Amino acid sequence: MGITVIGSLNYDIVTFTDRVPQAGETLKGNFFETHAGGKGLNQTIALAKLKNNESPYSIKMVGSVGDDAFGKQLVNLLKENQIDVSDVQVVANKSTGVATIIVEQKNGGQNRIILTEGANGSSVYSDQELSQIFGGEGASPNRKQYVVFQNEIPHPCSIMTWIKKYRPDSQIVYNPSPFYPITKEQWSLVDILVINEVEALQIVEAVYDPKIFSEYKSKIGRDFLDGYKEICRDFQLHLVNQTNDAVVVITLGENGALYSSKQNPGVGYTSSVSGIKVVDTTAAGDTFLGALITQLHQGVTLGRAIEFATKASSIGIQRSGAAESIPSFKEVA
Repeated sequence: MGITVIGSLNYDIVTFTDRVPQAGETLKGNFFETHAGGKGLNQTIALAKLKNNESPYSIKMVGSVGDDAFGKQLVNLLKENQIDVSDVQVVANKSTGVATIIVEQKNGGQNRIILTEGANGSSVYSDQELSQIFGGEGASPNRKQYVVFQNEIPHPCSIMTWIKKYRPDSQIVYNPSPFYPITKEQWSLVDILVINEVEALQIVEAVYDPKIFSEYKSKIGRDFLDGYKEICRDFQLHLVNQTNDAVVVITLGENGALYSSKQNPGVGYTSSVSGIKVVDTTAAGDTFLGALITQLHQGVTLGRAIEFATKASSIGIQRSGAAESIPSFKEVA
């Protein structure tokens, strides 16, 4: 048993400024930093750092880096956090993925990100390669584990389809960021869906009738929380796979988080942590997801797992950086 993340590894190049420049405008930045990043790497680091060390399970990263200094730094960071990197491939003649990030210090630490995929575009796997990644031909199809996906590598749904066929007891965790539309059938591959408020509406717009999309927008305009509660329950009942846990989590930033599952009928709510100074939200969502899944893997109830994840994310956003900002289990517990 363990947790495997299949996703991106990026090197983050970050400029801090009071505001973003307009078209054709040059602004003086306040300072500049570089960090390890990529949603796949961030979530893997979060899983490793927020894991209770007394729990005997492994964390594995599957992805691609270029044959360059950036790639070596990222792989070394994973190793330092006791993460299995046996399936992180080094791709010749490709650069490691890069994220160019602008952080607005006078706008609550909000960020804008441009991704260059580089070697991440090579994270495409044959059936034979997936069989080796998930334990070889002799592996039990019923060995329970969590497999985490985002949208910073090509065709994650094709890997999900393979997992459902050949490792059916695995729980598929999906954080569809950056968002792009997929079919209703592909959404039904997902066991645990973790999204923010923007992605929730993007899913409604992509999957549902335009009239339903307009109705949900109107409901949110009238009552923000109740509108998103309806979406959360709708997704839990009609969007995600009903065979396993059927969990939907919608994070709402400073407005807290909503959650629903087959075992938790209705919609639960956890408020955000108040009275903190936000420095950088770059890895907030990835920290939340990592904390959530480690807790679920360790048998914690969904409501308690959401509380733990909310606290972990609140600590991370008070620090600069992506992977470096993620707190440890001891800091949160």
